[in-house]
Amino acid sequence: MYTDTNIRQEPAYRHIASGMEFHLGMLAALLTVCIWSGWLVAMRYSGGSVLTTFDLAMMRYALPAVLLFPFVWRSRHALLETRKRYLIGIILGAGLPFFYLSAEGLKHAPVVHAGLLIPGTFPVFVTLIAMLFYREPPNRRRLCGLLMILLGVLALMMPSLLQNNTDILKGDLLLLGASFCWAVFTVSMRVAGLPPLAAAGLLCLGSSLILLLQGFSQGFNSGILLASDHELLLQLVMQVLGAGLLAGFCYGYAINRLGAENTSAIGSLTPVVAGIAALPLLGESLSNAAILGMLCIGLGVLIASGIRPRQPTH
Repeated sequence: MYTDTNIRQEPAYRHIASGMEFHLGMLAALLTVCIWSGWLVAMRYSGGSVLTTFDLAMMRYALPAVLLFPFVWRSRHALLETRKRYLIGIILGAGLPFFYLSAEGLKHAPVVHAGLLIPGTFPVFVTLIAMLFYREPPNRRRLCGLLMILLGVLALMMPSLLQNNTDILKGDLLLLGASFCWAVFTVSMRVAGLPPLAAAGLLCLGSSLILLLQGFSQGFNSGILLASDHELLLQLVMQVLGAGLLAGFCYGYAINRLGAENTSAIGSLTPVVAGIAALPLLGESLSNAAILGMLCIGLGVLIASGIRPRQPTH
């Protein structure tokens, strides 16, 4: 029999910090947005590089795995006590499925599409997961925000649909798949409650082992010896330092302080930053549909996240 305490108990993914912890969580979430935006630009730039997706994946996961292994070892008891489905969700959600879907999608769609469709739609996937597995329907405010985000995504995709641009549509669908993977990671990370660096290390270690198995079974498809020093430096900074270390820590810290849904909503600001950065760096232009999508998603973020701390109890 369920008691009143059971009914009123909040699921783990909704717990929100207060005071300074909340503000630090906000800072971590905004830093993650900046890193994600730079990563998307770097991945799009790599489309014309001799570096293969395998090379980029090894940079993204293998080198950080070595650096973060001490944190994994230090938290080994907590990892062993965590339910296996959450560990699998962490490894696969932000691991190779996400990486390959993102990389392949960016070969067909511009950066602004990736920025809109990955962090722009995964708040919707996070809420759907919460509804299916936690029986937690969104409140009216969050529902309005999510609908506004979906409206922005529809505005972005409508020209490709009307013009039957199958290449961009293929990229968009791959990016939506990456968004779903990231939503699985977000919820798994939040419910597991692991230290951010330990979780990032687990993710990188698991992905590196899968990459090695892939390399031994299918061959190490690498162009790293042909790459210029400039290309290598750019990708090492973004894949290892940015996505592998800083983003892993900042994102994990943010969802432990703000909750999965709030952090995912703030992450929807990525398309605005990525789209603006792509203008001078990649020479991409912003269409009217993309601008409308950004405005709708930006408004949806503000509505869905609420962006306010829980008042501390005395």
